Amino acid sequence: MDNLKTGLLIRELRKEKGMTQKALAELLHITDRAVSKWERGLCAPDLSTLEPLAKALDISVNELIAGERMTVQTPVEGLEKAVKEVIAYSENEIGKKTRAVKIKLAIGCAAACAALLAFLIFIYSPVIFQRGNPIPYLAAAMQINEDRPYVQVAVNDNADIYISHRGECPALFNYIEDTWNATFREQMGGTYFFVTDADALMVSAEVYWAKFTVWTIPNVTLAGG
Repeated sequence: MDNLKTGLLIRELRKEKGMTQKALAELLHITDRAVSKWERGLCAPDLSTLEPLAKALDISVNELIAGERMTVQTPVEGLEKAVKEVIAYSENEIGKKTRAVKIKLAIGCAAACAALLAFLIFIYSPVIFQRGNPIPYLAAAMQINEDRPYVQVAVNDNADIYISHRGECPALFNYIEDTWNATFREQMGGTYFFVTDADALMVSAEVYWAKFTVWTIPNVTLAGG
């Protein structure tokens, strides 16, 4: 369909019938802006509008799509061309509608996923962001195995941070004792006391995501050693 050619035909026939754009629009139950766009060739009538529009203008759908009136003397080739244009137009409209539906579905799914994610973050944010950015902790937790029962998460000026499966980690305790030449003395809540000949080292433990324990090992002892 040639939008400009069809638009000029719609305008010509509408004026012949003494109808305004608004009158034609009301007859088709659409807006007059839609009629204006048709007549300016900016877009084509919707597939569902072709038949009532053709009826309102007293022409055939073939003539509407061809953008010209057809007489009895119209060559067979012209009719065949018009029919082909009708088929092509129909397929194009169906394709556009299918694409539009797919786009709407994709947007709807994306919006639903975003809403679900926002809901989960809102509900579980105290757990997800328990220690700030969860990515380093989860990345380290994925490396835990039988041969590697604890993994270092981060190092800073004040402490080294490790993660293990929930509960005490004997391998980590052995590491602390060997590194600091200390001995485990006692546990008080989430704090584990290790002592040397003169100093004490307080290692804190925190349950993380209900499945892991995060260990914070300070870089200094209580005596400031």
